[in-house]
Amino acid sequence: MNKTVSIHIQGFAFILEEQAYDQLRTYLNDLARVLQNEEGKEEILQDIELRIVELLQEKVTNQQVVQLEQIQQIIQLLGSPEAFGEEEPTTTGQTSNESTEPMAANKRFFRDPENPILGGVAGGVAAYFNIDVVFVRIFFVLFTMVFGSGIPIYILLWIITPIAKTASEKLQMKGRPVNVESIKTEFKEATERVEKNTKKWTQQFRTGSGMSERTNRFVNFIKKVLGSLMVLWGLAVLITLSVFILIDPKLIPAQINGEFTSLGELSALFFETSQLNQFIYLGVALIGYAVGLSSMLTGIRLLFTFEAKWLRGGYLAFSIAAVCGIILLIFVGVSTGKSFAIEGELSKEIGTYSGDSLRLDISTDLHLNGAANLNENTYHQGYRPSKNPDQGIILAHNGRIFISGIAVNYIASTDTLFHVKILKKANGGSYYKANLRAAHIDFPCELSMNQLTFASGFSYPAKDRMRDQEVELQIAVPAGKCVIWNGQVVFPYTSIEEPKSVSDRAYVYGDGEYSAW
Repeated sequence: MNKTVSIHIQGFAFILEEQAYDQLRTYLNDLARVLQNEEGKEEILQDIELRIVELLQEKVTNQQVVQLEQIQQIIQLLGSPEAFGEEEPTTTGQTSNESTEPMAANKRFFRDPENPILGGVAGGVAAYFNIDVVFVRIFFVLFTMVFGSGIPIYILLWIITPIAKTASEKLQMKGRPVNVESIKTEFKEATERVEKNTKKWTQQFRTGSGMSERTNRFVNFIKKVLGSLMVLWGLAVLITLSVFILIDPKLIPAQINGEFTSLGELSALFFETSQLNQFIYLGVALIGYAVGLSSMLTGIRLLFTFEAKWLRGGYLAFSIAAVCGIILLIFVGVSTGKSFAIEGELSKEIGTYSGDSLRLDISTDLHLNGAANLNENTYHQGYRPSKNPDQGIILAHNGRIFISGIAVNYIASTDTLFHVKILKKANGGSYYKANLRAAHIDFPCELSMNQLTFASGFSYPAKDRMRDQEVELQIAVPAGKCVIWNGQVVFPYTSIEEPKSVSDRAYVYGDGEYSAW
């Protein structure tokens, strides 16, 4: 029966056999004695203890007792204390091998804290693959420019990758052996780098230096300029948001009831419910105010000095507000996207004609009846408007939305008759809702003898919201017969570029112009 001892190494608990404990304690005491004249002795011993913890965790579980053989293996991996002290330098090949040969620690991926521009990710990647960090940074830049995903990948690696804090972790990052000698060497190299950088900057900014004074003045000037610009920009964001959210001015060139419209009125024609409309306003307000106030806070911090805790507190509050705004916008986007998920389509054949040619008569105001008082009696002395009122983003009047543009599709007739069919399309959250919206579309179209009269646009109720409503006019043409518009044959139509290809599609614009393609 062996006696056990419970110990803590760098905050980690282990249970050791008494003989294993004595061996480990003797080893650490010998290390402390050998390193007593070394600069940074405490830091080196701390790194060695952390390395011992890593090796113990690899060899035992939380409940397993550490055996003497396992401690001896760890000591062999790290090397004997006498091999690294100035008192008893290494004299045999065996001792040297003890200190260096076992190290072969697997290379691990860490962020490099000594070679960072932002988070040390590029330095860590360079160390892991043993390449120059410049190539890694160029790769991130090119990847961002070509695919646009370099920055998200960098941020993700920054979040999930630990930083190499201890000498042991830095050695593993570089794939170098992790023993007493390598830890000593790493610590000395780090100390030399710090001293070199400190001397460099001390020399450049030493007291009384004209360069230091000029540089300080320049840096302060840049800080003041940036601070002022950020305060002004943040203030402009806040004022602009407040004007559009609280006052909601009619500045958008969308003709609703004969006037320009506001964002609130325009969004009401798009979002399914008033609640979603309010959510979109609230989400934009939270994000906009968070951005504006963060900019002002940063600018004020550059202009004046105050405790950093207020800066951190402000950033935390604004970040929470922005996240809430993003969540609201995502909710609105998903809810609105669902109302576009299903496409409905209704079709109806309005008539047939047996002649040799079908004439098209396109009216630019048939679908506008009731919009903006386009009655013939409104205009004096026989004058009529030559411009279509649909010249803004959208045209709405008396609870209806008016859309210009009709698609025309020609197909081969299966008999000797012209067949005219109307297709109405709309989207919705369900098949029923999509078809109901399509049924609400009003498209004036009439076939009388050899003349097809139709409007250059259509309308639908504003309560249906804008859900990709479309109208397509389908004309089946018998073999050897034609369609005429404005005295010209528009079907069959062949272009100069492709004389052997007959165009079977066309589009009628709001101004009544016909275009084959």
